[in-house]
Amino acid sequence: MSSSSNNEVILYDLARRGPPGSNTSWSANVWKTRLLLNYKSIPYRTGWLDHNTIAPTLKKLGVPPNTSGQGSAYTVPTVRLRDGSFVMDSGAIAKVLEEIYPEPKLAFDQASQGRVEKAVGVVGGALVPVFMPRVARDVVVESSAPYLREIRSKRFGMSLEELEASRGGEQAWQAAKPGFEELKKVLEEEKRDEGPFILGSEVSYGDFIIVALVEGFKRIGEDIGERILGMDERFRKLYEGCGKWMERDT
Repeated sequence: MSSSSNNEVILYDLARRGPPGSNTSWSANVWKTRLLLNYKSIPYRTGWLDHNTIAPTLKKLGVPPNTSGQGSAYTVPTVRLRDGSFVMDSGAIAKVLEEIYPEPKLAFDQASQGRVEKAVGVVGGALVPVFMPRVARDVVVESSAPYLREIRSKRFGMSLEELEASRGGEQAWQAAKPGFEELKKVLEEEKRDEGPFILGSEVSYGDFIIVALVEGFKRIGEDIGERILGMDERFRKLYEGCGKWMERDT
């Protein structure tokens, strides 16, 4: 895959297992960016990568590595902007896109967003034994599965199946409960009117962080996403309020 010669925006996303041409977005991290692109009606195309091709492809394109020292140096989402420059990481991408495309405006409420990010981190971390084995078995392209299994087994000191058996199920959902409770509080305490979003009728990037989590889980397993939406009517109202920005998933 090479850099386009024209000035189009490209979103680099994780490919999904399936027949050629059947890719649809499933990564919660990438959905944060895709929601934003769709919300602002920014023309873009998707560059599909897998775990084995992310680093080689982005290096070849000249994307600067992430030097924060946390996780991989090359990750998705990464976006190629119209001027040919690249931005990596959903949070950094959101800020840049808001500067370049200020309309329609997207609120960045730091107080509520900070609470959401922390709570989503709790939920995502607790539910790893629930969703990660499914990702390896059913979601990532088959050539990526051995790599994913290797790095996760090193992290947890056991295979994904052992992780699922020993730490998954209801105990994982119980571990995620504090995160869900905090998200409920955010949706109640930060609301300014009767709209479906965190701030009421004004959509914010914090909304996209929550909805991306749910959509990512639904794409991994419909039952996981539906369980979250069934926890509280505010979750479902928020999710449905963002529905039109999830229609494009390729």
